[in-house]
Amino acid sequence: MAVKNLAHILKQTFNVTRCNLKNTQHTTLRCKSVAADTVQSQCTPIAVTALPASHQTVRVIFNNHKTADFKTIWLRDNCKCSVCVHEETRQKMLDSPSLDVAIKPKSLTVTNNGNLVITWHENGQDHVSTFDSSWLYRYGQSFIHENFESEDNDDHPKRLPVVLWDRTEIWKSLPEISYNEVMGSDEGLKQWLGMFYQYGIAIMRNVPPVQGQLVELVKHFAYVKETQYGVTFDVMHEPDPQAHPAFSGLYLHHHTDMNYREKSPGMQLLHCLKATDPKSLGYDPGGMSFFVDGFRIAKWLEDNEPSAFHILTSTPARFQIKTKGKRYSQLWPIITLNQDGDVCEIHYNNRTMGPLQAPSHIIVPFYHAYKLFSEKMRHPSSELKFHMVPGDLVAFNNRRVLHGRTAFDPTKVSRHLVGCYVDIDETFSLYDSLLAKSHS
Repeated sequence: MAVKNLAHILKQTFNVTRCNLKNTQHTTLRCKSVAADTVQSQCTPIAVTALPASHQTVRVIFNNHKTADFKTIWLRDNCKCSVCVHEETRQKMLDSPSLDVAIKPKSLTVTNNGNLVITWHENGQDHVSTFDSSWLYRYGQSFIHENFESEDNDDHPKRLPVVLWDRTEIWKSLPEISYNEVMGSDEGLKQWLGMFYQYGIAIMRNVPPVQGQLVELVKHFAYVKETQYGVTFDVMHEPDPQAHPAFSGLYLHHHTDMNYREKSPGMQLLHCLKATDPKSLGYDPGGMSFFVDGFRIAKWLEDNEPSAFHILTSTPARFQIKTKGKRYSQLWPIITLNQDGDVCEIHYNNRTMGPLQAPSHIIVPFYHAYKLFSEKMRHPSSELKFHMVPGDLVAFNNRRVLHGRTAFDPTKVSRHLVGCYVDIDETFSLYDSLLAKSHS
């Protein structure tokens, strides 16, 4: 590329406003906002030139003076043209094993808007691949830092940033919305799903308190995930002493559900059909629902007790239960990390955790770490706590947000919740689609 053209591109791109968005107390600092797609285009450097390098590599130079090296076979395999990728499903149509691993570009060109255009010669004919600057920069940084994202989000605007919260933070901006807003428009549904993604919890008010309404609501955005407890389950007092503790007036400590399954359900919903109004009694009769951001507790542990954090992320605990003659059992760390070392799941339920099976020198440190995590989680400053009233519905990420209930006397308190589970990827997929629709 000529020096004159390069100087012209640099002059244009350096006039772009610098991206300086920060999200305090968020898990990851990245260029994200409500108008995330616009922000991303502003803060991502563009390619200015590309040239062949050694060892079957193409070197791309960006206008911020950074470079990224891409193996030629990787670039050819990730061509985005309509021949190589199905336009509707984004499935790869290219047969990767049929490619020449030592393939070399016939030509390299960088356009004025920063696209890398490569012409390949294969099977006696030319094939053209075009790569967007933002895509190249993102994957180029991944190769440099060996920090790889789990998915390619080219087709959707960026989601809102995840917010870590305690009692004070959550009450400042309570994630709540009315039933009519959610059911009345895509914008209302998108707002509710955005709250759920950001905070791991979203409250819906004035949902008709009738049986069957929960399933009808879920059909508006996904489908119910049936479990051994059925399509839905009723959380109400049962006089049977053999009944599940949830169906009693007992205090239920913080927990996540079904850690004993192959994969615990991602989204859980609880809909209040009946509840005694504390105002009518003049005192708290018990039966308050509470929720805690497990990601926030894990972050606190990592910052203040790193040894304990390491123990809880590296020691699998067995969760197990016997119900209706069937036994379920699974191993999970209390705090689960993804491949980048970020917290991605919490598995915590003291009632279903079996005997710890670990080397002897791990036992005492594990219980010390478990105690620290639990005490911080159970502290009132960590809890969002309130009485659910008829018409309230709470949706929460069961792999992030822990939930529980204070004790109550069933002879004095009437309390009936209906619950169900939903595959969380269905929820997030719809959220992405609504984001894309609103920005199209």
